[in-house]
Amino acid sequence: MFRDSEYPLVVFRVRVSREQFTLKGRLQREGGVVYATVEEMPDECPFLPDRIRLEEDDLELKHDAAGGEDYYQYHGWVVAF
Repeated sequence: MFRDSEYPLVVFRVRVSREQFTLKGRLQREGGVVYATVEEMPDECPFLPDRIRLEEDDLELKHDAAGGEDYYQYHGWVVAF
C-alpha cells in the first residue's frame, strides 16, 4: 500500500440516488483510516464532502499506459444521500 507521506491518485465512483458519478482525487491516510480528497468531479455531481472515507481492501493499484502514471482504482461504492 502507499506510504503516509505520499498522496497517490485515486479514481472512485459515487452513487447519489439513482445517478452515478466518477471522481478523481488523492489518497490520504490519517490514524489508520484511508480518505480520498476530491480533486475532480463532473459539473452535474451534487456537492460532496472534501474527504470521503474509503475501504483500503477495495483499492487496486493500476497503471495508465497513455499517461504513464500509477493510480488506485476503488472497487467499492460511495453512497451519498
